[in-house]
Amino acid sequence: MSATTAPPTVPGYVNVVVKALLRSPLHRVMSRNTMLLTFTGRKSGNRYTAVVRYFPDGEVLNCYTDSKWWQNLRGGAPVQLLLAGRTVTAVATPITDPTAVAQSLGKFLSAMPGDSKYYGVRNRDDGTPDPGDIVAAAQYTTLVRIEPAR
Repeated sequence: MSATTAPPTVPGYVNVVVKALLRSPLHRVMSRNTMLLTFTGRKSGNRYTAVVRYFPDGEVLNCYTDSKWWQNLRGGAPVQLLLAGRTVTAVATPITDPTAVAQSLGKFLSAMPGDSKYYGVRNRDDGTPDPGDIVAAAQYTTLVRIEPAR
């Protein structure tokens, strides 16, 4: 598979299991790089919770999605994180610029090459993600930058 084809999707039941695990005392199994992101729908006013992998960049957490939920965060939106068993208030801002997304996604996948398959990115023989695939994946991936609320 190349980055020009859609990456595999995660079955819905997996998110149910992961949400339960992250909310339990056993969260340490996954919470080093996976968290729950809760936000409010812009039109509906409903609260939604997404399971996201995150990558720290200083005080900022970066996560990536090819789903549409990020549209609720346009212009920066308050969010609640369940991060390593703690509730944290933050502000999430989506970034859709493919160059910025590719740069950040490249750092993330270099640190976590096992996640490459979720973005349709092949790993080269030396284990590093293919730069061309990262550029292609950035065309349909949104970067969500999450900063602590001040």
